[in-house]
Amino acid sequence: MTMAGVRPVATQRLVARGEGQALAAAAAAYFCLLCGYYMLRSLREAMALEAGRAWIPTLFTVVLVVQLAILPLYWWVVGRTPRRRLLLTVYLPVIALFVAIAVGLARGGSNAWLAGAYFVAVMSVNLFIVSVFWSVMADRWSPEASERLFGFIAGGGSLGALVGPLLNTLIADKVGAPVIIGIACALLLAAVGCGFLAQTLRRPAVAGRETPAMSTAVGGRALEDLARFIRSPYLLAIAGLIVVGQILGAFMYNEQARYVEVAYEGLAERIALFARVDLAVNGLALAFQTLVVGWLTTRGSARLSLSAMPLLAGLSFIALAVSPTLAMLMVTQVVRRGADYGLAKPTREMLYTVLNPESKFKSKSLLDTVLQRGADTLGNWLYVLLAGLGLAGLSALSAAICFALIAATWWLGRSFERQL
Repeated sequence: MTMAGVRPVATQRLVARGEGQALAAAAAAYFCLLCGYYMLRSLREAMALEAGRAWIPTLFTVVLVVQLAILPLYWWVVGRTPRRRLLLTVYLPVIALFVAIAVGLARGGSNAWLAGAYFVAVMSVNLFIVSVFWSVMADRWSPEASERLFGFIAGGGSLGALVGPLLNTLIADKVGAPVIIGIACALLLAAVGCGFLAQTLRRPAVAGRETPAMSTAVGGRALEDLARFIRSPYLLAIAGLIVVGQILGAFMYNEQARYVEVAYEGLAERIALFARVDLAVNGLALAFQTLVVGWLTTRGSARLSLSAMPLLAGLSFIALAVSPTLAMLMVTQVVRRGADYGLAKPTREMLYTVLNPESKFKSKSLLDTVLQRGADTLGNWLYVLLAGLGLAGLSALSAAICFALIAATWWLGRSFERQL
């Protein structure tokens, strides 16, 4: 099917008849997921500083090792678990892990080792829980429907990502970290219920494509999945975008830690600061997701949505290079992350809808977890080598890389459109 055959329908009505309930359930599931995650995330950033800023590259290395250990187990579970039970099977161990950490914090209080363990736990599992959610969505929605609706589903997540940090700013100094973690775990459990409802309500066929039975497993073998990934220029291009984006993010993450460590001394102050940044990021992302990405993709092209993010990020890096201050750094973080979550992320999830089930669940999880954390680790160690450039020099370098990425995003968006 060509874009010419899809776009007239999409421009008439973004939400087609019979899609509303499943869309609402999917958006609610992502709301609960990201609300819970962002409650954990605000603590994560503060815990990293509790463990010590000098340990950040080491912590990212530990995260990569843990994810390398988890990925084969995840693939084994995905290959053998019926689709209807995937969210429950993946999320329950995660919930149990954080309940155990909350109990440890409640009994012994915060220390450098426990803070480091918390950081590793959040960074090790967060990508898996987000990846499996979008794998399920890509599995149940057609490519044409994803162009129209994934922005709204992502918008539900951004709304949750606004509520989570807001809750932290209101209760962090009153209830403490263990209670925050407990609330987050309850929200993850609610995400499982809403996600199952979205799977159940989804119509069995859309735009002539049959959606898979929920009682069937994905199947496939690990070596075959790896070979498929290596042979696919399409998947390798997605991988390249992820790697470059994570490296640039690592540069800014370390600069942010360096500035915040000096400007804010207390744990509560740091939690509140990072919560405010997350609020701004997710407010911008929500605006992009609900007002821009669906309109831009259906009336323009996936190429435009993919390329908008490096363009906006590049412009923000130029501003930071000209004015390398903490305030401008935070503005740049908001713009870069907001454009990533609001424009690049939902459009990138669309790219998987044209692939086979093994690629949707297994190749995607490889890209979203081990590759992404490997890029984080590489970026953090590169930062050690390039820190002498200072904030202005790193920003100028990042801006040049962003503008070079536009050609890659344009090619990738065009490749997606040719497969519709």
